[in-house]
Amino acid sequence: MDATEIDVRGEFERLQEAFDAFEGLRQEGPETCAQKDPEVSGWSVEQHLFHIALATDLAFRHVRSLVTGKGRLIQAEGALDPRAGAVLESDQTPRGEAQAPRMVTPDADVDPEFLATELRMNREALEKLREIEAEISAAPGWIPHQVLGPLGATHWLRFAALHARHHWAIVRDILK
Repeated sequence: MDATEIDVRGEFERLQEAFDAFEGLRQEGPETCAQKDPEVSGWSVEQHLFHIALATDLAFRHVRSLVTGKGRLIQAEGALDPRAGAVLESDQTPRGEAQAPRMVTPDADVDPEFLATELRMNREALEKLREIEAEISAAPGWIPHQVLGPLGATHWLRFAALHARHHWAIVRDILK
C-alpha cells in the first residue's frame, strides 16, 4: 500500500469515532471498564483502553517525528514490507498474532484518572495532527514498527486507526 493511497482525513475521522466510543465506554463507569472475558482476552476493558491510548500516543509521536524530520528512530531509506502492506490494505489486525511491546502493555490495575488523561491527550494530539494534514502526506522517512517493519507517516496514521478499531472489536466481544 503506497503512502499516497492513504486518505489522511479519513483516518482522522476513523480515529475520532474510536476515541468517541472509548470515552463513552469509560464514562459508563468502573463496573463496565473492569469487565473481563478470558475466552476473548486476558485483558479487561480498561486494560484495552489503556493499551490503545499508549499505542496511539506512540504512533502519533512517530507521525510528528517524520513530519518534522526529527527523531532518533527515523530512517531515510525504507520500503513497506509486503505483510505490512497487506495488513494496512486489508484494514484488519489479526487477533493473537502479536504480543504488545512492554512500553504499551497495561498494568494489571489501571488508574481511571490516568486513563482519562491519556484518552484526553489522544484527542488533543489528533487535533494537532489535523493542523498538519498536508505535511503528513508529504513526510519523508520511515520509522520501524516492531512487527510490520518500516512505516511512513501515513502508514503510522492508518495503523493507529486500524489498531484502535481492532481493540474496540475485542472490547465489544468482552462486553457481549
